[in-house]
This record gives sequence, structure tokens and C-alpha cells, in this order.
Amino acid sequence: MDNISEQLVKINKTPKDLFLTGAIWLGAFLLVFMFVLVGLNNPALATLSFLLCIGIIFGAFKLSKMFNIEYEYIVVNRDLDVDKIVAQSSRKRLVSIKLNEVSEFGEFTVQKAQKLANRHFDEKFICCNPKDSAHYIIYKHPKKGMVLLIVAMNERTKTEALKSIPRTVIS
Repeated sequence: MDNISEQLVKINKTPKDLFLTGAIWLGAFLLVFMFVLVGLNNPALATLSFLLCIGIIFGAFKLSKMFNIEYEYIVVNRDLDVDKIVAQSSRKRLVSIKLNEVSEFGEFTVQKAQKLANRHFDEKFICCNPKDSAHYIIYKHPKKGMVLLIVAMNERTKTEALKSIPRTVIS
């Protein structure tokens, strides 16, 4: 019987994200306003201005949706897959980890963050909100090298993962 657990973590928007979203919409509004004026003053360019306005609004909508980020953790038997989902439309596999080959696993505290900051990693993946109760996983990936993964697992996902992680690497 397979051990399966899926968890979706929605990333909260930072003030920077909100500012950039507002700037995108403000820029789009100003461009649309400019093209409406051009279309009203020059009837020959009215159709082109209208099409550009539609394109600008569509582009602003697509750009502002790029700040909607979610991570999905999938634990199946001895594997942990972490996917990044942008705007609920594109999914990218960040890393796939064999849990029985993990080098280190533990709670990600401020003290642990300071210790890990001094270590070298080829790849670092922070797949949770800064204020979430998180765990870290260190893994030697065959292609990516030494990987540090920070995730905010719920109890079910953590329980399923711990079934495969060697007890000697849990801190």
C-alpha cells in the first residue's frame, strides 16, 4: 500500500509584491488613458489604439497574477516532490528528494538558520512563508548537488515523510 500525502502552501504577498502589483496597474491605466486620447484625436488610429488597450489590460492582468505563488509538497512512499505553482496555471518541479537518503532533517529555528547560513549549498529552496513553522531538509541531489530545502509541513505530511527519513539524521 502506498503512503501518499499532498499539501498546498499558499505564499502570502509581501508589501513589495503589493507595491509592484499596484505599479503594474497604474502603468497600465496610464498607457490605456494615453491610447484612448490618441484614438479620440486621430480616428485613423482608433482601432489600433483600442487593440493596444485590450493588450495592455490583458498584459497587466497576466503580470499581476505572477505574484500568486503556491508550493505543493507531495510525499509518495520514499519520495518528496516539491512543485512551484504560479498563478494556478504553471507548475514547475523544483526538486525531487529520496527521503531515505536525506543527510539532515529538523525544525528550522532562528538558531538553526544562523548555523545553516555558514554552510555551502549548491541549491536553496525556501518553499514556505517566513512566519510559518518550518522544517529543513539537507539532501545530496544527483544533479543539483547539495540541496537545502525549507518547507512548512503539516502534521500529516510530516508523519508520512518521517516514515522514510532515517532516525539518525533527525535533529
